[in-house]
Amino acid sequence: MKHRLAVTAIQVAVVATFLALWEWASRTEVIDPLLFGRPSQVWTAFFDYVPSPEGLASLSATFQAVALAFVIGSVLGTVCGFILGLSSWANDIFGPFLVPLNSIPRIALAPMFIAWFGLTMNAKVFLAVTIVFFILAENARSAVQSVDTDLMTMARVVGLKGPALVWKVVLPSAVPTMFAGLRLTFTYSLLGVIASEMIAATNGIGQDIVLFSSGYQINTVFAIIIELVIIAVFVNAVFQYTERRLLRWQD
Repeated sequence: MKHRLAVTAIQVAVVATFLALWEWASRTEVIDPLLFGRPSQVWTAFFDYVPSPEGLASLSATFQAVALAFVIGSVLGTVCGFILGLSSWANDIFGPFLVPLNSIPRIALAPMFIAWFGLTMNAKVFLAVTIVFFILAENARSAVQSVDTDLMTMARVVGLKGPALVWKVVLPSAVPTMFAGLRLTFTYSLLGVIASEMIAATNGIGQDIVLFSSGYQINTVFAIIIELVIIAVFVNAVFQYTERRLLRWQD
Protein backbone atom coordinates (compact mmCIF):
# COMPACT_ATOMS: atom_id res chain seq x y z
CA MET A 1 0.00 0.00 0.00
CA LYS A 2 2.76 2.43 0.93
CA HIS A 3 4.64 1.53 -2.25
CA ARG A 4 1.57 2.23 -4.38
CA LEU A 5 1.00 5.60 -2.69
CA ALA A 6 4.64 6.52 -3.18
CA VAL A 7 4.51 5.59 -6.87
CA THR A 8 1.30 7.57 -7.36
CA ALA A 9 2.77 10.61 -5.59
CA ILE A 10 5.87 10.51 -7.78
CA GLN A 11 3.75 10.18 -10.93
CA VAL A 12 1.61 13.18 -9.93
CA ALA A 13 4.76 15.19 -9.14
CA VAL A 14 6.28 14.36 -12.53
CA VAL A 15 3.14 15.41 -14.41
CA ALA A 16 2.75 18.59 -12.32
CA THR A 17 6.39 19.53 -12.87
CA PHE A 18 6.10 18.97 -16.62
CA LEU A 19 2.94 21.10 -16.84
CA ALA A 20 4.48 23.85 -14.72
CA LEU A 21 7.60 23.96 -16.89
CA TRP A 22 5.49 23.97 -20.03
CA GLU A 23 3.33 26.83 -18.71
CA TRP A 24 6.39 28.85 -17.66
CA ALA A 25 8.19 28.29 -20.97
CA SER A 26 5.10 29.33 -22.93
CA ARG A 27 4.41 32.43 -20.84
CA THR A 28 8.04 33.61 -21.04
CA GLU A 29 8.12 32.68 -24.76
CA VAL A 30 11.06 30.31 -24.33
CA ILE A 31 8.88 28.25 -26.64
CA ASP A 32 6.45 29.73 -29.13
CA PRO A 33 2.94 29.51 -27.61
CA LEU A 34 1.47 29.56 -31.11
CA LEU A 35 3.24 26.29 -31.93
CA PHE A 36 3.38 24.57 -28.53
CA GLY A 37 0.28 25.87 -26.80
CA ARG A 38 -0.09 26.50 -23.06
CA PRO A 39 -1.57 24.12 -20.43
CA SER A 40 -3.91 26.76 -18.98
CA GLN A 41 -5.28 27.49 -22.46
CA VAL A 42 -5.52 23.78 -23.29
CA TRP A 43 -7.77 23.43 -20.24
CA THR A 44 -10.00 26.24 -21.54
CA ALA A 45 -10.01 24.79 -25.06
CA PHE A 46 -10.98 21.37 -23.70
CA PHE A 47 -14.19 22.69 -22.13
CA ASP A 48 -14.90 24.86 -25.15
CA TYR A 49 -14.53 22.03 -27.66
CA VAL A 50 -15.66 18.77 -25.98
CA PRO A 51 -19.22 19.79 -24.94
CA SER A 52 -19.81 21.90 -28.04
CA PRO A 53 -22.24 20.67 -30.74
CA GLU A 54 -19.34 20.42 -33.21
CA GLY A 55 -17.22 18.43 -30.75
CA LEU A 56 -20.06 16.06 -29.89
CA ALA A 57 -20.91 15.55 -33.58
CA SER A 58 -17.28 14.70 -34.37
CA LEU A 59 -17.08 12.35 -31.39
CA SER A 60 -20.24 10.58 -32.50
CA ALA A 61 -19.06 10.21 -36.10
CA THR A 62 -15.68 8.81 -35.06
CA PHE A 63 -16.93 6.38 -32.43
CA GLN A 64 -19.72 5.01 -34.57
CA ALA A 65 -17.00 3.97 -37.02
CA VAL A 66 -14.73 2.72 -34.21
CA ALA A 67 -17.52 0.60 -32.71
CA LEU A 68 -18.43 -0.96 -36.05
CA ALA A 69 -14.81 -1.65 -36.94
CA PHE A 70 -14.05 -3.11 -33.52
CA VAL A 71 -17.07 -5.45 -33.52
CA ILE A 72 -16.71 -6.61 -37.13
CA GLY A 73 -12.93 -7.00 -36.98
CA SER A 74 -13.00 -8.72 -33.58
CA VAL A 75 -15.68 -11.25 -34.54
CA LEU A 76 -14.13 -12.11 -37.90
CA GLY A 77 -10.58 -12.17 -36.53
CA THR A 78 -11.49 -14.33 -33.53
CA VAL A 79 -13.45 -16.85 -35.60
CA CYS A 80 -10.66 -17.14 -38.19
CA GLY A 81 -8.03 -17.38 -35.46
CA PHE A 82 -9.89 -20.18 -33.72
CA ILE A 83 -10.24 -22.06 -37.00
CA LEU A 84 -6.51 -21.73 -37.70
CA GLY A 85 -5.67 -22.77 -34.14
CA LEU A 86 -7.93 -25.82 -34.14
CA SER A 87 -7.29 -27.04 -37.69
CA SER A 88 -3.75 -27.91 -38.70
CA TRP A 89 -4.89 -28.08 -42.35
CA ALA A 90 -6.34 -24.58 -42.27
CA ASN A 91 -3.28 -23.26 -40.44
CA ASP A 92 -0.87 -24.84 -42.92
CA ILE A 93 -2.78 -23.39 -45.89
CA PHE A 94 -3.81 -19.94 -44.69
CA GLY A 95 -1.52 -19.29 -41.70
CA PRO A 96 1.52 -18.22 -43.75
CA PHE A 97 -0.54 -15.40 -45.31
CA LEU A 98 -1.21 -13.63 -41.99
CA VAL A 99 2.21 -12.05 -41.47
CA PRO A 100 2.78 -10.69 -45.01
CA LEU A 101 -0.78 -9.35 -45.26
CA ASN A 102 -0.57 -7.76 -41.82
CA SER A 103 2.73 -6.09 -42.75
CA ILE A 104 1.02 -3.97 -45.43
CA PRO A 105 0.86 -0.35 -44.16
CA ARG A 106 -2.84 0.48 -43.92
CA ILE A 107 -2.25 4.21 -44.30
CA ALA A 108 -0.85 3.53 -47.77
CA LEU A 109 -4.11 1.76 -48.62
CA ALA A 110 -6.36 4.51 -47.24
CA PRO A 111 -6.60 6.41 -50.57
CA MET A 112 -7.68 3.16 -52.23
CA PHE A 113 -10.43 2.60 -49.66
CA ILE A 114 -11.61 6.18 -50.14
CA ALA A 115 -11.68 5.64 -53.91
CA TRP A 116 -13.76 2.48 -53.44
CA PHE A 117 -16.19 3.71 -50.78
CA GLY A 118 -16.00 7.49 -51.15
CA LEU A 119 -15.99 9.93 -48.23
CA THR A 120 -18.30 7.71 -46.18
CA MET A 121 -18.16 5.85 -42.91
CA ASN A 122 -17.53 2.64 -44.86
CA ALA A 123 -14.02 3.78 -45.84
CA LYS A 124 -13.10 4.50 -42.21
CA VAL A 125 -14.60 1.25 -40.97
CA PHE A 126 -12.94 -0.87 -43.64
CA LEU A 127 -9.51 0.57 -42.92
CA ALA A 128 -9.85 -0.07 -39.18
CA VAL A 129 -11.27 -3.58 -39.74
CA THR A 130 -8.19 -4.58 -41.70
CA ILE A 131 -6.07 -3.63 -38.67
CA VAL A 132 -8.27 -5.26 -36.02
CA PHE A 133 -8.84 -8.46 -37.99
CA PHE A 134 -5.21 -9.49 -38.33
CA ILE A 135 -4.33 -8.65 -34.72
CA LEU A 136 -7.24 -10.71 -33.37
CA ALA A 137 -6.69 -13.55 -35.83
CA GLU A 138 -3.07 -13.96 -34.75
CA ASN A 139 -4.01 -13.46 -31.11
CA ALA A 140 -6.78 -16.09 -31.22
CA ARG A 141 -4.63 -18.58 -33.10
CA SER A 142 -1.84 -18.24 -30.53
CA ALA A 143 -4.32 -18.51 -27.65
CA VAL A 144 -5.78 -21.75 -29.01
CA GLN A 145 -2.40 -23.26 -29.78
CA SER A 146 -1.18 -22.46 -26.25
CA VAL A 147 -3.93 -24.50 -24.57
CA ASP A 148 -2.41 -27.30 -22.48
CA THR A 149 -2.11 -30.38 -24.72
CA ASP A 150 -2.71 -32.70 -21.75
CA LEU A 151 -5.96 -30.87 -21.02
CA MET A 152 -7.04 -31.22 -24.63
CA THR A 153 -6.19 -34.92 -24.61
CA MET A 154 -8.16 -35.54 -21.42
CA ALA A 155 -11.13 -33.62 -22.81
CA ARG A 156 -11.15 -35.77 -25.94
CA VAL A 157 -10.82 -38.94 -23.87
CA VAL A 158 -14.00 -38.09 -21.95
CA GLY A 159 -15.82 -37.50 -25.22
CA LEU A 160 -15.65 -33.76 -25.75
CA LYS A 161 -15.36 -32.67 -29.37
CA GLY A 162 -16.48 -29.99 -31.75
CA PRO A 163 -18.38 -27.05 -30.22
CA ALA A 164 -18.41 -28.65 -26.76
CA LEU A 165 -14.60 -28.89 -26.75
CA VAL A 166 -14.28 -25.27 -27.82
CA TRP A 167 -16.84 -23.97 -25.32
CA LYS A 168 -15.73 -25.96 -22.26
CA VAL A 169 -11.96 -26.22 -22.74
CA VAL A 170 -10.48 -24.00 -25.45
CA LEU A 171 -12.45 -20.80 -24.80
CA PRO A 172 -11.92 -20.64 -21.00
CA SER A 173 -8.19 -21.27 -21.47
CA ALA A 174 -7.92 -18.65 -24.20
CA VAL A 175 -9.87 -15.83 -22.49
CA PRO A 176 -6.89 -14.10 -20.79
CA THR A 177 -4.93 -13.89 -24.04
CA MET A 178 -8.05 -12.89 -25.96
CA PHE A 179 -8.84 -9.98 -23.65
CA ALA A 180 -5.30 -8.68 -23.93
CA GLY A 181 -5.80 -8.69 -27.70
CA LEU A 182 -9.19 -6.96 -27.44
CA ARG A 183 -7.75 -4.13 -25.35
CA LEU A 184 -5.04 -3.65 -27.96
CA THR A 185 -7.38 -3.81 -30.94
CA PHE A 186 -9.72 -1.14 -29.55
CA THR A 187 -6.79 1.26 -29.53
CA TYR A 188 -5.81 0.28 -33.07
CA SER A 189 -9.38 0.57 -34.35
CA LEU A 190 -9.45 4.12 -32.94
CA LEU A 191 -6.10 4.92 -34.57
CA GLY A 192 -7.25 3.46 -37.89
CA VAL A 193 -10.46 5.48 -37.98
CA ILE A 194 -8.77 8.75 -36.99
CA ALA A 195 -5.97 8.20 -39.52
CA SER A 196 -8.56 7.67 -42.25
CA GLU A 197 -10.41 10.82 -41.18
CA MET A 198 -7.19 12.84 -41.27
CA ILE A 199 -6.55 11.79 -44.86
CA ALA A 200 -10.06 12.45 -46.17
CA ALA A 201 -13.46 12.53 -44.52
CA THR A 202 -16.49 14.77 -44.17
CA ASN A 203 -16.55 14.66 -40.36
CA GLY A 204 -14.91 13.13 -37.31
CA ILE A 205 -12.22 13.84 -34.76
CA GLY A 206 -9.44 13.24 -37.29
CA GLN A 207 -10.84 15.98 -39.52
CA ASP A 208 -11.00 18.33 -36.54
CA ILE A 209 -7.34 17.64 -35.70
CA VAL A 210 -6.34 18.55 -39.26
CA LEU A 211 -8.57 21.64 -39.27
CA PHE A 212 -7.31 23.02 -35.96
CA SER A 213 -3.68 22.16 -36.74
CA SER A 214 -3.80 23.98 -40.06
CA GLY A 215 -5.28 26.98 -38.26
CA TYR A 216 -2.55 26.89 -35.58
CA GLN A 217 -5.14 26.27 -32.87
CA ILE A 218 -2.69 24.01 -31.06
CA ASN A 219 -4.44 24.26 -27.70
CA THR A 220 -7.58 22.73 -29.19
CA VAL A 221 -5.51 19.97 -30.81
CA PHE A 222 -4.07 19.11 -27.40
CA ALA A 223 -7.58 19.22 -25.96
CA ILE A 224 -8.75 16.65 -28.53
CA ILE A 225 -5.75 14.43 -27.74
CA ILE A 226 -6.60 14.58 -24.03
CA GLU A 227 -10.19 13.64 -24.86
CA LEU A 228 -8.99 10.58 -26.77
CA VAL A 229 -6.65 9.57 -23.95
CA ILE A 230 -9.47 9.78 -21.39
CA ILE A 231 -11.73 7.63 -23.56
CA ALA A 232 -8.99 5.05 -24.19
CA VAL A 233 -8.17 4.80 -20.47
CA PHE A 234 -11.86 4.39 -19.62
CA VAL A 235 -12.41 1.65 -22.21
CA ASN A 236 -9.26 -0.16 -21.07
CA ALA A 237 -10.55 -0.07 -17.47
CA VAL A 238 -13.88 -1.54 -18.63
CA PHE A 239 -12.05 -4.38 -20.39
CA GLN A 240 -9.94 -5.08 -17.30
CA TYR A 241 -13.01 -5.13 -15.05
CA THR A 242 -14.87 -7.46 -17.43
CA GLU A 243 -11.85 -9.74 -17.67
CA ARG A 244 -11.59 -10.00 -13.87
CA ARG A 245 -15.28 -10.84 -13.63
CA LEU A 246 -15.05 -13.54 -16.29
CA LEU A 247 -11.91 -15.07 -14.78
CA ARG A 248 -13.08 -15.29 -11.17
CA TRP A 249 -13.25 -19.07 -11.57
CA GLN A 250 -9.44 -19.14 -11.86
CA ASP A 251 -8.96 -17.69 -8.35
